[in-house]
Amino acid sequence: MQIMLPCAVRAGSQAPAALELDTYLGRSNNPPSGQGALQLNSAAAKVSGTWSGSGSTPAIIHRGAVYQAASIAPVGSGVTPSSKTRRVSWQYSFLSAPPAGVHAYLCNYARCVGLSGSSGSTTAFAGDSGFSYFSFAFFIDGKGAMTPTLQGSSSRVMVDYE
Repeated sequence: MQIMLPCAVRAGSQAPAALELDTYLGRSNNPPSGQGALQLNSAAAKVSGTWSGSGSTPAIIHRGAVYQAASIAPVGSGVTPSSKTRRVSWQYSFLSAPPAGVHAYLCNYARCVGLSGSSGSTTAFAGDSGFSYFSFAFFIDGKGAMTPTLQGSSSRVMVDYE
C-alpha cells in the first residue's frame, strides 16, 4: 500500500514530478517520472518509540497481603492501541531496605510478571498493546504487621513499542 502526499502547487503551474520516498533517499535505481506527488510506502514504515511513566511504590503495612500501586498510564502521541510492546524496563524503590521474602510483580491488562529485582527489563509483554497501563504489585512472605512499615518511594516503567 502506498500513500500519496500532495506537493505544493502554485496557481497556474504544473504539479511537480512524482517522487517515491525510496528514490528520494537514494535507495531505488528506478525513479518514477511524470506529473504527480510524493509517494510513501506505508508497509515499510513502522512507527517505533518509547514511553515512560512513573508513580509511587505503595507502603507495605502487613505481611501476607498484596499491595498494588496506582496504574502508570502510557504517555506520548506516538503510542496507539495498535502499537505492539517490544520490551519493558522497570525500577522501583522503598525508603528503606525491604526485608527478605519480598515478591514484586509488574502487571498490564493481560498478565503479571514476577520481577527479578528492583530494576531490570523483560520481553514478557512483547506483542501486547504498547498502549498498556502498568502497575506494580508487592507481597511479603509471612503474616502480621510490618514493624516498622515498609515505606514506598518511587516506581517507573519504560516501554519500547513499534
